[in-house]
Amino acid sequence: MSAPVTTSPLEIAGLSHPGQVRSLNEDTWATASVSAGEVMIVADGMGGHRTGEVASQMATQTLVEAMSENRQVPPEGLPRALQRANLAVYQHASKRSESRGMGTTMTALVVDGNAAIVGHVGDSRAYLIRGNQIQQLTRDHSWVAERVRQGVITEDEARNHRWRNVITNALGSRPQLRLDLFGIELRENDTILLCSDGLSNMLTDDMILSMVQKNQNDPAEVVAQKLIDAANANGGPDNITVVLTRVKKLGRRSKNYPLPQLGREPAMAVADLEHDPKHTIILEPTRPVSPIRKYIVPIVIVLYVVVFILLLRFRR
Repeated sequence: MSAPVTTSPLEIAGLSHPGQVRSLNEDTWATASVSAGEVMIVADGMGGHRTGEVASQMATQTLVEAMSENRQVPPEGLPRALQRANLAVYQHASKRSESRGMGTTMTALVVDGNAAIVGHVGDSRAYLIRGNQIQQLTRDHSWVAERVRQGVITEDEARNHRWRNVITNALGSRPQLRLDLFGIELRENDTILLCSDGLSNMLTDDMILSMVQKNQNDPAEVVAQKLIDAANANGGPDNITVVLTRVKKLGRRSKNYPLPQLGREPAMAVADLEHDPKHTIILEPTRPVSPIRKYIVPIVIVLYVVVFILLLRFRR
């Protein structure tokens, strides 16, 4: 896990706490500088003792490695890195009976100059705080979130619902990866907050906005700590993780590319979709080509030539 860093033109800080109830922290966060820009990650592991912790750490480490190695623009490199992380967790769980069912949420942000690209799986969140407004950029992939979008229950009811922890989409749960991918144009003085549900379940959007604004002159790490303290003060039943990014000055993108669009209306829950091009992309795992398939075309060509030559000789 990376230490809190301050970079120009960004100020970034990340902190995590196990909360007031759990002794084990299954959350993982990281920041990294790669060729595509600055990467920020929050992951919330699932699967019980050890396995959830392993899932979030493995996925985060794999994503950072993949982003460090590739030279693609973020809208292309980020989903491929997420799929690599997805397969790492899935294959680990498939080979070990004690790890069956493990998985992790993951919300990853890449800031490339004046652009922010977000890849999202699960119910960790990304918020944009701009001026006097806060906007939840990601949509939760959870049972209660879908019921809220359908108008069946309210936001307040969802916070205390007995099924609030039921996730409809997780990294590592299947070889195919379904994720939300979108980008936004940044402005100076924007703040982007990534957090696990240990924070968002304890603090309302207005509470988060008020705290960020009230402490805007404090270092980012101080603000992150105050957010965690507030979640703990409200009960802290879950692990709490925050990565706070302040845009001090806009830079230039490494390359010019279109940003994937989020769309105006929230899409349905990922579990209910086969494909939603406005919000969700599906990545299939790369399968190695078998030796037989690799050489089947040359073999067929050779056989065709041999048969043709034999036919010519037979006619003579």
